[in-house]
Amino acid sequence: MQSIVYLEGTNAWLCDGETLTPCDHSAIKKIPSGASLPLAKLQVGNFKFSSRLNPQELEIQTEIKMYDEGGLDSSAEYAISSYYHTLEFQDSTLVESFAISEDDLNQHCETMLQNTQVIDWAIPSFIAYAAYYPYHEVKPSTDLFYYIGMHESYAVLFHDGKYIAHRRSMSIEEVAIELNMDPEACSELLHEKGLLEANYTGSDAEYFEQLQFIFSKQIEKLVHTINHKRGLFGIEGIERVFVDFAGAKMEGLDALFSAYGMESVKVEAMACKDVEHSHRFIQALYVHGCANGLIELPLNLSLFERKPVWYKRPSGQFISIAAAALLVSLLHPGYFYVKAHQWDEGISEAQKAVKKMQDDTIRLSKKVKVLQDQQSELKSQTEKIQTDNGVYQTTLQTLPVLKEGRYIRQKMMNDSVQLLGNYQLSALTLEQNGTKSMQIHVIADEKKRNNIARFMEAWMAQGYHSARTNEVYLDKHVYESKIEVIR
Repeated sequence: MQSIVYLEGTNAWLCDGETLTPCDHSAIKKIPSGASLPLAKLQVGNFKFSSRLNPQELEIQTEIKMYDEGGLDSSAEYAISSYYHTLEFQDSTLVESFAISEDDLNQHCETMLQNTQVIDWAIPSFIAYAAYYPYHEVKPSTDLFYYIGMHESYAVLFHDGKYIAHRRSMSIEEVAIELNMDPEACSELLHEKGLLEANYTGSDAEYFEQLQFIFSKQIEKLVHTINHKRGLFGIEGIERVFVDFAGAKMEGLDALFSAYGMESVKVEAMACKDVEHSHRFIQALYVHGCANGLIELPLNLSLFERKPVWYKRPSGQFISIAAAALLVSLLHPGYFYVKAHQWDEGISEAQKAVKKMQDDTIRLSKKVKVLQDQQSELKSQTEKIQTDNGVYQTTLQTLPVLKEGRYIRQKMMNDSVQLLGNYQLSALTLEQNGTKSMQIHVIADEKKRNNIARFMEAWMAQGYHSARTNEVYLDKHVYESKIEVIR
């Protein structure tokens, strides 16, 4: 297991998989290095393709989609890396793609590159929690890692130890703005008092309700993300929440998770190898795992990978051959006749390589033409939108009605998440028809068939008009039913 150097600003740390210690940048000359990229710097796209595409076709189609639908600028250069999920029941591949422009990457890594010209791995910061499983004696399950940081916060969802989703959350700096206080003071307040009302007395009492409201909204967004992934990945529920908050789990946070139907979830502080700065260490462990082949489907957005040593480059090999030829020629006058033939063969191979480069250039030119056509189409659509802009004036007048409808739909969604959890059911799909009805495709194992009837009765007990289903049928030891709830 080779060690790696983890870079952050002007600092460097040596990681051997067990410890993280400061080191000199010169260590990068001999061992791999890596750094993490903040979520705010990345552009993310989610696409679904047929599983019949081969890896090369999938990569090309993903890149085209990122320019077409992912918001990439066709005139800029990007580093793109993707994560692939095979959806067996849908005969398709779900692709989550991450991109960063060359300019943004250079700007973020500028300080690090002053000390070294090499960064072998540039990873999205949130993906680093994938390293938690191979480096700890923890059985993979459905886990949520919730990072609360000064400059950025996010939650990352894993199922059977594999990444399936992430969701941005409010950073401490953003929370501090809402509270109209200094970020450092806000961080200290959360560490000392958390989200327990009993801890807030005196001058700090005014902050409790604001913090309770802010973090409730963040948990609500996470629950929506989890619910969206239920049908795609067969998630029955979250088993553990690891809170990455400078070694603390934040008192009172577990009560918020319980309020959103996650009563039995174990909420604990994330400890990474018992190191004080666990967040930095988990980033370093991901780079270490990538360098040692421990990470499945690693993500890398680096444009600063090291070059081979001089004697492994084509120019170095040519110089070595020429020097050897000169030495041998001094010993054997006929040597050049043999080498001339070999060089002719080398020239032929080089011509073939040039031909291949020309073919690749033609292929990429066609790809650029497709992107230009798509850009032209988008321009036409933009002009049409501008022409129809008057419609939005009417929309503004109806916003109060829309907000009321949004509240009703949100309540129906929250009720569905809570009742699914109460009766230990899973949902393949949740479809809302305005504010009047909701279609829920429920599944349960063969021992929980009665839970479906209890689930429908619970809706009416909540004050809904009716909850009905046309059929409950058994398929491969799993009961399925499409239930319509009328408000």
